[in-house]
Amino acid sequence: MARTGIYALVSGLVVVALLIVSAQFASKEPPPPVLPAGSEGIVIENPPEPVPQFAFYDQDGKKFTEQAFKGKWSLWFFGYTNCPDVCPTSMMVMNQVAKYNDLPDTQFVFTSVDPKRDKPAALKEFVTHFNPKFIGTSGEKAEIDKFVETFGVVYGFEGDTNTDDYVVTHFGAIYIIGPKGVSRAYVLPPHDYKRVLDTYLLVRNHYEKS
Repeated sequence: MARTGIYALVSGLVVVALLIVSAQFASKEPPPPVLPAGSEGIVIENPPEPVPQFAFYDQDGKKFTEQAFKGKWSLWFFGYTNCPDVCPTSMMVMNQVAKYNDLPDTQFVFTSVDPKRDKPAALKEFVTHFNPKFIGTSGEKAEIDKFVETFGVVYGFEGDTNTDDYVVTHFGAIYIIGPKGVSRAYVLPPHDYKRVLDTYLLVRNHYEKS
């Protein structure tokens, strides 16, 4: 057999093998849950979006990475501590959800897209105001920008960022992260307790039973 023929055969076998592996992986992923009527503003990730590798710091100055989302369910919100409206409202809603009686292995994470002002001390003051168990995080711009590409967390600055007198515009969804470290769904604002809780329970129960 000519050398080119051997290369073609090997390449063909590799492609077939990759297709088989992909099909096996896809077969392990259950179909997404069906949302009830009136679920506008709720997006089921299909396929789920993996949390990218990243390196943030938390409110205690400790390293916080994608590994923190393995083995537990999480609700995750991106904003900034000086936010006048969407962020405090969303954090209050997450605190209400956190008080629900039957939420084992659930963590609540806030990530600031304003690392210039939101150092660990500011994060700690902000998140513990809502719940002492909440986790506050931020990181370098290059790390935060990974979520612009993967999660669609678009943000920008209005005003003079050389001072502290500026406003941050940002995507205001609450993300539901599964224990495999993938985004299963997100809820768009305006947020209210029942809507976020019902979506979380629907998504969690669906994948835990599948």
